[in-house]
Amino acid sequence: MSWLAGPGLTIGSMLSVQLGAAFAVPVMQAHGSFAITAQRLVCAAVAMALLVRPDITRFDRRQWLGVLALGATMALMTLSFFEAVTLIPMGPAVTIDFLGPLTIAIIALKGWARLALPALAAFGVTAISYSHGTWLIAPIGACFALGAGCGWACYIVLARHVGRLFPNQNGLSVSFIVAALVALPLALLITPSQLSWAQLPAAACLAVLVPLIPFSLEMMALRRIDMGLFSILMSLEPAFGALFGLVILHQVLTLQQTIGIFAVVLASVCAVSMTSFRKPSSTA
Repeated sequence: MSWLAGPGLTIGSMLSVQLGAAFAVPVMQAHGSFAITAQRLVCAAVAMALLVRPDITRFDRRQWLGVLALGATMALMTLSFFEAVTLIPMGPAVTIDFLGPLTIAIIALKGWARLALPALAAFGVTAISYSHGTWLIAPIGACFALGAGCGWACYIVLARHVGRLFPNQNGLSVSFIVAALVALPLALLITPSQLSWAQLPAAACLAVLVPLIPFSLEMMALRRIDMGLFSILMSLEPAFGALFGLVILHQVLTLQQTIGIFAVVLASVCAVSMTSFRKPSSTA
């Protein structure tokens, strides 16, 4: 049953992200997404450093380049995503964000699928965003979600790379520190009045669900399964986003938007059915 470890870790990560996002939306709408997200990354960085105690004196040049790139990507991806979910419903935000890992999966395909599946995904995104000359969601929110999706695609590649450079969680721990060092100055620059010590307890609690648990689970998953399979397993992410948005935040989507979400998921399902995955690697 060891082959189930990678998929199980990936699904656990998705559940943690969407649950954490749903619980965070009211807090971020009250105190600002950049401020709360930066504080969450700081809390996650401190927690990981205390747990892992990385020995940075032993890092070589490749390892440093890897953690710096991963940390900066984590910061920009997280800031963009949580700004998006404060501006538009979670279902559409996660669906647009999901274009990142879907792109990674589609790259592995050949022939007509490379054209048809992006077209299906584009139809889905259009359906959740636009109808009869009217935007169904805030365009700026869609732009932040798209930026998060670009970051997510880079994150998948970099997390797998860093996971292979380090036999343990040292790389992830230092990446969290880099992410916090990138996010905090950005939050101070963009919304300086919203940062407050009073928000720290809430940010610390939210940091457990996102990013501490999911990023840790994802790095363990990426050591166990092929990057294409990891990307396609994330096809459930838009559905989880819409579900938690409905149940926790009472965000009701139109029929057209629901069809759009499932069009993106269908593009993912088609991609996985057309892709031959390598045998999962042994656990590290």
